[in-house]
Amino acid sequence: MGMENDALLSYLEDDARFADLFNCFCFGGMQVVKPQELREASEVYTAAPDGKDRKGGKDGQRIRDIKRRLESGGWLKILTVEAQRDVSYCMPWRIMEYDCREYGQQVQQIQRRNHAAEEAGEKHVYANAGERLGRFRREDRIAPVYTLCLYHGVEEWDGPRCLRDMVDFGTAGSEEAQGEWEKWFADYPMRLVCANEAADCTGFRTSLGIVFALLPLRKDKAGLRRLLEEDAAYRKMDEETARTVGVLMGVKRFMEHQEKYKEGEGYNMCQAIKEMMEDSRMEGEKSGWEKGEKSGRKKEQAEGIRIFIQSNRDDGTEEDAIAGKLQKYYEMTETDAWKMLNGGRI
Repeated sequence: MGMENDALLSYLEDDARFADLFNCFCFGGMQVVKPQELREASEVYTAAPDGKDRKGGKDGQRIRDIKRRLESGGWLKILTVEAQRDVSYCMPWRIMEYDCREYGQQVQQIQRRNHAAEEAGEKHVYANAGERLGRFRREDRIAPVYTLCLYHGVEEWDGPRCLRDMVDFGTAGSEEAQGEWEKWFADYPMRLVCANEAADCTGFRTSLGIVFALLPLRKDKAGLRRLLEEDAAYRKMDEETARTVGVLMGVKRFMEHQEKYKEGEGYNMCQAIKEMMEDSRMEGEKSGWEKGEKSGRKKEQAEGIRIFIQSNRDDGTEEDAIAGKLQKYYEMTETDAWKMLNGGRI
């Protein structure tokens, strides 16, 4: 599934965060799902008739990414999450298939229970022939299934958001008849959460909120910098959240040198992410320098370095540190670096 998918799913295995996800995106922040009422329910669904493997299992098995049983007030509900790093253009059908398999499994359990009761000699198991035919009584009920598709990719989700979006209704016949076909189509919606889209994170009660505040800003460096400066939570993050952010945001320095960013009981992801952005900017500057050097554009090179120096000074970087960066990223000698800092040319 990929490192990002694994990291996010592992993070959501925590019942408090799992409940927080549903409460925020399904119930507007109301505390409807309580962590203490969740029960682990991961399992493999039965094989498909064609015997083909489509996701994670073998022999056509279906495996939910995360599944929980919510047992509240004597009522049972099934809550599931399917995580996607890439856009899937058949996702509504996949969600529908997973849900149908869950419902089918519940129906089969009820049918087996009713059949076992009849085999054991219990009287009046079925009230009529219709109940006996389906081995399903009028009062039998199945638990509702609620599935969230959690898309955490960087690019915009341009795939279908419901089964209708996957359907070709054709163009033959009158427009009126075509509209009737569409009207009578039994659509299946997909509850899609796009982590790359800005969302109101005030409803979160766990650290999931600071993760979802970051993800929409992966392509907005200015917005990301503002968030890091304004929210102190990113300067003292718990280890599990910091690791998850490190993977989802691609902060390689943190993943390789985690202890460097430990401050007291928390981790300074603000510093780690800022260093990542600076590395990215430096690589871009270096690439521009190399291209300019090959084409002889010395003037453009010098202007790029001047902007880089001024940008670092605006950020409050010490002169010694800027000189070191010039040597590291532009392969200057110490003398040339200081000459550029003092307004000279090399």
